[in-house]
Amino acid sequence: MYSTELKTLALSLLLATFSTAAVGQTPSQPAPADKYVTNSGFKNRVFEVHNRMPDDLVPVIRLLTSGFKGAELAASNEFRTITVRDFPENIAAIEEAIKRLDTPEVTRPDIELRMHVLLASNKEGASNQYPADLKDVIAELQKTLNFKDYTLLTSIAQRTRESRGPRNAYLDGRGSAEVAWPNPNVPSQTERRISNYQFYANSVALTSSPSGPTEIQLGEFTFSLSVPGTVTEARIHSDVRMRDGERVVVGTAGFSDKALILVMTARVLK
Repeated sequence: MYSTELKTLALSLLLATFSTAAVGQTPSQPAPADKYVTNSGFKNRVFEVHNRMPDDLVPVIRLLTSGFKGAELAASNEFRTITVRDFPENIAAIEEAIKRLDTPEVTRPDIELRMHVLLASNKEGASNQYPADLKDVIAELQKTLNFKDYTLLTSIAQRTRESRGPRNAYLDGRGSAEVAWPNPNVPSQTERRISNYQFYANSVALTSSPSGPTEIQLGEFTFSLSVPGTVTEARIHSDVRMRDGERVVVGTAGFSDKALILVMTARVLK
């Protein structure tokens, strides 16, 4: 333990230091004030969110906080709550904002997409095999493409809704289908192989006007087809725009000695 003399000396030096600071030169600039709130000015509040996801409201509500150290804003999608710790006036502004933003979403109609995946070739002796309702589309393709045979690989039905925003994909699907593939041991013959397909779009939007039909738009739509164990892949990538009920050829792509052709129809389900 310190002796009485050391305690007295330490106290004297401490008093001398404060005296020097009091009579000496003052700093040219005052130290910046800490914005941390140490008094009881902050209040806590838990808001229940009924119609929207709490996380979706946070980017807007955060702008209404004080920004002081110690202020907190947290959302829970599980409990559908937003918890705030801030000044009463900021909490009041946040409460008003939540009342205005937490409203039921507008009901969005379902959109049914039907995709026909065709393979076109010039193989001798091949017979055209495709649904009767594609007859007019095939006739137009035969006028513009240098292929004689058109065979349906698979048909896909997908239901989605209008969606836009910062998500990775609003339309996403995949599957497989058998395809006639050259036999590696006997090139003149073919064998049945499993091919894999995948499709996605970054946005699905509806546009309509009083004078025209509703249009369906798929942003950055991509369809790809590949055969496992080979390096062959066909990919169609395009923004798609079509009228309600209209059948369109989305695109074509080379696929080994064939061509991949994607035909799509979209309908808005009331």
